Amino acid sequence: MPASKPLPSPDGQAIDPPAGRSRRSSDDRAPAKPTDGALEAGFVPFGAGDHTRATAIVDDAVIDRLIAECLSRPRAWAALGELCDGLGGRVSGTASGAAGEEWGLGRFREWGFDSADFEPLRVPVWERGALRAEVIVPAAWSLTAVAHGFAPIAVDLQAELVDLGFAEAEDFVRVGAGVQGRLVLCDEGVRPGRRALHRSEKLGLAAAHGAAGLLILSSAAGGLARTGVCHADLAPIPSLGISREDGLRLRRLAAAPNAIPPTLRIHMRNRYGSGQARNVLAELPGRDPDAGLVLAGAHLDSWDLAQGATDNGLGAAIVLEMARALAALPASLRPRRRMRFALWAAEETGLRGSKAYVAAHAGELGHHAAVMNFDMTGDPYGYWAPGRADATTLLVWLAHRLAPLGMRQDLRHEAGLHSDHQPFMLAGVPVVALLGELGEQGGRYYHSVGDTFEKVSLPALCRAAAVGAITLWALADADDALALPHFGAAEVRGMIDAADLTEALRAEGYDGPPMQIDPTGVSR
Repeated sequence: MPASKPLPSPDGQAIDPPAGRSRRSSDDRAPAKPTDGALEAGFVPFGAGDHTRATAIVDDAVIDRLIAECLSRPRAWAALGELCDGLGGRVSGTASGAAGEEWGLGRFREWGFDSADFEPLRVPVWERGALRAEVIVPAAWSLTAVAHGFAPIAVDLQAELVDLGFAEAEDFVRVGAGVQGRLVLCDEGVRPGRRALHRSEKLGLAAAHGAAGLLILSSAAGGLARTGVCHADLAPIPSLGISREDGLRLRRLAAAPNAIPPTLRIHMRNRYGSGQARNVLAELPGRDPDAGLVLAGAHLDSWDLAQGATDNGLGAAIVLEMARALAALPASLRPRRRMRFALWAAEETGLRGSKAYVAAHAGELGHHAAVMNFDMTGDPYGYWAPGRADATTLLVWLAHRLAPLGMRQDLRHEAGLHSDHQPFMLAGVPVVALLGELGEQGGRYYHSVGDTFEKVSLPALCRAAAVGAITLWALADADDALALPHFGAAEVRGMIDAADLTEALRAEGYDGPPMQIDPTGVSR
């Protein structure tokens, strides 16, 4: 799906979340991509209904030029290879994060954005250190494990294990006091049909019920333990991602008749401080300087385990390719509004770059006609516009016109969290993203040592850049009848409630409108 990170389901296959990183369960997969382009069942022909429009929204000359640039003369894929193989993981606030930011600024300036620049921000910096996790009873072996981001600085722990399945709230209630002082083992996903829980929600439940720590077993086979932020700041208890093989072995031992509960020993050392990170911004003028702007962004930072290729060098490369192609348009083909491009810092550690931008540009948000976010964006097939089920004329037209690139009439609108669209969505700014298929190669290696450059598909990247550039141009040129309206606080809150996201926001300590959390922890 859009701007999003797929979470593999319990059978090891990657699934797409409805948005951002708010995942859905394994029975709610994106429909398979059709083989016959736009002519699948359910396609809405033009002239049939209020959500279609026969006249051209984007001129053929614009579409032709953008497709030619992105598909025939791509440059961002090669640049991404240089980033991945030459630098690798990029944690914001560290030397590697700063080097990635310099790379992003350099690409913008190389491709004609002389005024591109940084917007700095202070960020907490968590760096993993030594980790030894081992089982000592009833068998002895070392786990394939990685610490989750913001795990405690120092841990020396020995405790029994309790298997809580999916570690949903009802699982903790079922076990009751049996959780206290124990290490909780759980899956990444949730029961079929449930709203997917972010790992921070599972850690919050474990800590609230007195657990000594949390172990989340990977959905992907092959020793692929996964990292990821698990708390808004230093976590109250340790949490680890462990391999699927180790997790299933522990599960079998715990479930054996007359089993002795597995006992584990964990030694962990991490570093925590603060540092400077930088968003990278560039802009193209529109025909009307008073018409506002649209923004396309992707996070440039990544975890340190691998190269940050699909998460999210891919999204950054798409935004850079879009910017380069749009800059190649002659002035006569520019849209009404300005087009701004952003490479966000510190997404992996709490969406801090995009949140900083929203805070710094609060007075300008009303002039943002739309924001597009690209986060692990795969081969495009549809659109996601949270909360905008009845505002689809523009997107229906685009999906029809771009059917040769794989787009179809798949328009979704349920809200989701955990990517850089989130602070804009919560501020009421219209959000549009691409639904895309990463395939098994991309989703399987999420937040693991396998997220390396060869997982990135050149054809899919080019198609996503072409669809993204044409969509951004359309949003930048849309007249009042086609533009998406901003939402007020009540509408945003209704969208959050409809998607059952309040607890997910509470878990990350969100304290801004439309939901505020007072010191007692009661939302209002």
